[in-house]
Formats: sequence, structure tokens, C-alpha cells
Amino acid sequence: MRTGPDRLVLREGGPYRLVCLPYAGGSARSFTRLVRQVTEDWTVVAAQPPAAHAHGTPPDLDELADFYADLLATDLAGPGIVLGHSLGAAVAHRMAQRHAANWPADLRLVLSAPPRPGPPGYALAGLDDHSLLSAARARGIVPELELPDELVIRLLLPGLRRDLAALGGTGWTPEPVSPPVHLLGGTDDVASPPAVLTELADQLAARGTRWVPGGHLFVMDQPEATYAALRKIAGCAPLARPRPVAPPTSAPPAAAAGTAVADTAGTTAPAGAGPAPAPG
Repeated sequence: MRTGPDRLVLREGGPYRLVCLPYAGGSARSFTRLVRQVTEDWTVVAAQPPAAHAHGTPPDLDELADFYADLLATDLAGPGIVLGHSLGAAVAHRMAQRHAANWPADLRLVLSAPPRPGPPGYALAGLDDHSLLSAARARGIVPELELPDELVIRLLLPGLRRDLAALGGTGWTPEPVSPPVHLLGGTDDVASPPAVLTELADQLAARGTRWVPGGHLFVMDQPEATYAALRKIAGCAPLARPRPVAPPTSAPPAAAAGTAVADTAGTTAPAGAGPAPAPG
């Protein structure tokens, strides 16, 4: 259960910063497995979401973006990466919009498994507890726990409901922002499938898309591959390099899962990815 809000230093290391924003229902410690892969030259900080209260309106995207920007004010400095996963990706994007004037040029924005843009395709927040848990499991947006359903409902669902409410009835709108944007996706993600990330890459003018084997919570389930992708993003060409013009020929061959795709505006779906499922 959440005890926040708080800012947690998960690893004290070198000057390169990794700032993590959690997914709906997650917490700062959702990145613990990822941190175990991080080498000494990186410092990792994560944000604990606002604790759920019995009364009061849940924060919307703008309020969450301002909350995290204030909480992490000392950490939003380059060189580094702001990593937002799922709902955290939408919040990180809104942070970059609302705080563009103070955003360092060498602080990259990685939107990991971002939600589908526009109105939520499935009214998860309006479901009863057992239906919500079933739907969340089908989409892979909650971790698999070896616990009775009643205990999972008590531990996870209050935070999940509160976080889902941040998207409201309109969801989020992907638009280009001043920080360099990179996308990170799971090859088997149902909630944020490869086809959605391909569209988002165009809408966000992303510098590239990288793929990690696994479903929606690959940041937890595939920490080694996730960190390898982040290391490659950190080592991308300098931001001042002119963006090359995409050739009019066919797209480059698809890369193997877990490897880099393009580091420019072009993106490619992961090898073997089937057609994206229709929104729920």
C-alpha cells in the first residue's frame, strides 16, 4: 500500500540521472528490479504517487504533472532520462509540456508503454472490484501476485482506481514537446500494443522506438532488457545533430525484440509482432 508522497533515491551513483514515474497502481518501488541492473555511473530516483485519501477528488494529469515536477525539482537536471511507464508516460509528457521553459536540453524523455491516446477505450474505473481486477489482468496492467483475489483487491485497487481517474474522460493527447522523446514498448503488450506505439512515434516526432520482450509491465518483468534499452537511448547521438530526412524507399528491416530500432524519427514494429488488438 502507498505511504507517499515521497521522493526515493533507489540508487546513489554517478552523474547520469534516471528519474522514474510509476504506472497506474504502481509506486516508486515498482522500479526496484530495474535498479538492480543499473551500473554505478547512474543515479536512480523514483516518485511515490500521492496517497489515496478517503475524501477529495483524485488529481488529473495537469495536477499530477505539477506535483511530480515540484517533488523532483532537484532531479530534473541533465544529463539523464525521465522514464514514465504507462500512466507515468502520460504524466511525464504533460510535465514536459507544462515545464518546457525549465527543461534541460540534455534530459531525455522516455515514454514507456504509454496509454492509448484519446478517450479511454474501456471504462475500467467504473467497474466493480472483481470486474476491474479481471479486466486489468487481461490487459496486463497489474502484476501477477500469488495472493487471494480479496487481498489483491485491497492492496492494489484503491491506487489503481485513483490513478486511472487521472486520465478522466478525455485521456491524453500526444503532441511534440521540446525534450527529445524516445518510446519504449513491449513486444507482447496488449494495453499498449506495437501498432499504437508506431502511431505515437509519428504524433510525437519521436527520435526512436525500442522494444523489450514481454507484456505491459516489462519494466518489472524484463529489467535487464529494459536497462539495456535505456543505456542505448542514453548513448544516442548528440541532440544538436540535424534530424535526417527519411528516404522514400521501403522501411528498414524490423529489428529483433529487445534491440534498438531507429534513433531518428523513423520507427519499426518489433519482429514477429502480429496485428494490434482492437481497443477494449
